[in-house]
Amino acid sequence: GVTVLVSMPATWLAERIAGETQRRVLLADAAGTIWHGSATLALSAGTGSQTATVLPGRLNWDVAFWPLLTGTARVTVSHSEAMGAPTTVAVTPSGWTVTPGSIRLPASLLEGIGAPFNTLRPDGMMRIDWSALQGKFAGNQKYGHLTMQLEQMSAAVSRLRPLGSYRAEVELAGADGTLQLKTTAGPLYLEGSGTIGRQARFDGTAHTDPEAATQLAGLMSLLGRHENNVTRLRY
Repeated sequence: GVTVLVSMPATWLAERIAGETQRRVLLADAAGTIWHGSATLALSAGTGSQTATVLPGRLNWDVAFWPLLTGTARVTVSHSEAMGAPTTVAVTPSGWTVTPGSIRLPASLLEGIGAPFNTLRPDGMMRIDWSALQGKFAGNQKYGHLTMQLEQMSAAVSRLRPLGSYRAEVELAGADGTLQLKTTAGPLYLEGSGTIGRQARFDGTAHTDPEAATQLAGLMSLLGRHENNVTRLRY
């Protein structure tokens, strides 16, 4: 039994992750074992989706053996293209922790999530930084802070490039969390706040520089309803 466990292929892990995420997160071309392996990361809109967006490079993982004897699965995760340094995920019967880290991703990866990104077809770079994160399985509690920077964003539905740069702050504080979005550069300005978790919502506004209003009219109509010289973003 131990020999079988040690030699379990990475493809088994890929199948489990695909199943647990309703095929939204895919580990393609998985190689190695569940303990030491690599794969290509891809995102899709979920079960039934015919397409997936692939992140260039390889995701690598390495499971430490000795912590398993005390009931802790400690996994070191790195990425050949997107992460400057590895991060460590530790899972126990009661919860999990993640060490601080960062990752840079092409915004086009968002297309794999589905609507509205598969319509907007965004382009640009995303940088996600996170503090030490922790969670408790009881009550699905999560704690920590994440910052997402969207740099020089553009969209296939608009000829005007770039549309702007944006910053999102996520605070995890228990079963739910908060989201704050602001613009760091225009001509498309997005602002708003919301909650994430069981009752996720977002309420914000979008407006443009006056000289860009005509060029961005089509995009603004896709984003939401126009009220009092701004477009309302409600999701």
